[in-house]
Amino acid sequence: MLHMRIFATGWSDDFDGPGRRLVVYLKGCNFRCRWCANPEGMNSEPEMLFYPNRTAGAAVACPHGAASDSTLDRAICSRCKERECVRVARSPAFELAGEELALSDLMARVEKAQPLFGADGGVTFSGGEPTLQADDVLAAVTGLKGRKINTAIESNASTDTFRRFVGNVDLIIADLKCVSPRLHKEWTGADNEIVASNLMHAAAHQRDLLIRIMLVSGVNDTCEEMDRVAGLLSQLARLRGSLRAQVLRLHHMGGAKYVALGMKYAARDIPCPSVDRVSEMEDRLKSAGLEVCSC
Repeated sequence: MLHMRIFATGWSDDFDGPGRRLVVYLKGCNFRCRWCANPEGMNSEPEMLFYPNRTAGAAVACPHGAASDSTLDRAICSRCKERECVRVARSPAFELAGEELALSDLMARVEKAQPLFGADGGVTFSGGEPTLQADDVLAAVTGLKGRKINTAIESNASTDTFRRFVGNVDLIIADLKCVSPRLHKEWTGADNEIVASNLMHAAAHQRDLLIRIMLVSGVNDTCEEMDRVAGLLSQLARLRGSLRAQVLRLHHMGGAKYVALGMKYAARDIPCPSVDRVSEMEDRLKSAGLEVCSC
C-alpha cells in the first residue's frame, strides 16, 4: 500500500501556493538548518513533543513512568509503542509527530476538502523534504492531477529525486539557503553541490517556479552572499525569461518545539534581520531581473 510518513496537515492561504491549500508536511529531511521552524520534520521516525506547562497531570498520562510533571525520560519514551499518553489519555502535554498517511486516506481527505479550494487552491507537499519520499508523493500527485487538483511541492532542491517532480507538479517552491558551499555546509549540515544544477533544470522545464530565500542575520545577509544569491538567480531568470523570488525574514516561532523535542535551538540568539536588510536583498534581486513577490 502506498503511504507517506507525515507529521502534520494544515491549511494555508496564498502562501504555500495559490489560493486556499491543504498542506501535507512530510517527515524526514536531509538538511539540518539551524533555524528550521519545523524541527519535528527532520527525523523520519515518529517523535514525541513534551509540553509539561500545558497540564499538571503529565506523569499520570504515561503508564510507563517516562514522565514527571516537568521532564520526560526519552529513553523510556522511545521504547513505547502503545503511545497511551496521546491515544488513550489524550494528554495535552504530549504531542506525537509522525504517522503513516495512506494514499487512499489522503484522497478521501481531499475529496471532502475540495469545495474549500476554490478556483485556485489545491494540495501542497511540504516538510521535511518531500522529494525524499518521491515514489509515494508522485503517486499522490498523479491521483490529484486526475481529479484536476492543483499540486505543489516545497523543496530544498538538493536530492537526486528532485528532478522527477519537475514538470509533474503545477508549482515548485524551492528554498535556497546559501550559495557559498562553506556557509551552506556550516549552517545546514549538508553540501549544496547539486542545488544549482537542479534549479537550472527546474528553470528550464518547470512552468511555475518560485524561489524563496529565508534571510538569516550573519549567514546569508552579508553583501557577499546576497550578491552570490542574486547572481545565481539572475542566471535562472535569463534561462527561463522571467523568475519569481520571495525573501522571508528569519523568525523564532519554532523555538518552543526544540525544547519540546529535547533539542538545542541553535538559532536562538540569532537576531531577526531588519526590514531594511530584507529590502536590500529584494533590491538586489530586482536589479538582477527577478520578479520579487511580497510576503
